[in-house]
Amino acid sequence: MKISTIIALLVVSGFAVSSAQAASIFIQNHSFEDPNAGNGIFIVSDSSGPPGWNIHGPTGAGTRFFGVLNPSGTTLYTEPVPDGDNVGVVFLSTPGVAAGGLEQILADTLQLNTQYTLRVDVGNIANDPNPPHNAFNFSGFPGYRIELLAGSTIVASDHNTLTISEGAFETSTILFSTGSFHPNENQALGIRLMNLNGGGIEVNFDNVRLDAIAVPEPSTVALLFGGLALSTAFFRRRKK
Repeated sequence: MKISTIIALLVVSGFAVSSAQAASIFIQNHSFEDPNAGNGIFIVSDSSGPPGWNIHGPTGAGTRFFGVLNPSGTTLYTEPVPDGDNVGVVFLSTPGVAAGGLEQILADTLQLNTQYTLRVDVGNIANDPNPPHNAFNFSGFPGYRIELLAGSTIVASDHNTLTISEGAFETSTILFSTGSFHPNENQALGIRLMNLNGGGIEVNFDNVRLDAIAVPEPSTVALLFGGLALSTAFFRRRKK
């Protein structure tokens, strides 16, 4: 094979490595549009989450509610929700009891040599003086935690790092990479959205998305570009 052909193949291979595209992992009901809620309506349950999501943590009749909220037409948020009309609701009405939240186990599994990016919009619900939304005082923020799981293991998390103004959303971003070995390889990925239940009663979540992109092993990248440099130098010497 001609040296020019080898160089061309190495260049093409290097381009393929550098231009790999992130793949979106499917999350059911990722922005809590199911069930459909009218303007200003909560649809919640104390025993089950919205479609696609299960309750994580203890349930309690009349003390914990999970579901969706459409805040349109209220002053619960000062800006539009990040995606669609609804947000997810994790409402813990008894201060001081254990944290709780929503969980979804995904069809995809943890893969080696892969970078994962989990993004979730977290909302700090504000007060609305108008009935029926004035039944609760939403002042303050109870704290949140976002968890990325593989099997039953939390492999990455964001533990309440955002500062979120009343009536606003901020985006939590979690980066996690696997190498050539991980003890939870091929175990189902999962996502948890937690209300820490400190100094407030509700946290809202929206637009949950998880992307994955293949990351070549460092030895492969070094070999590829080392071979390219060596071939280029050899080709230049032959020309001289």
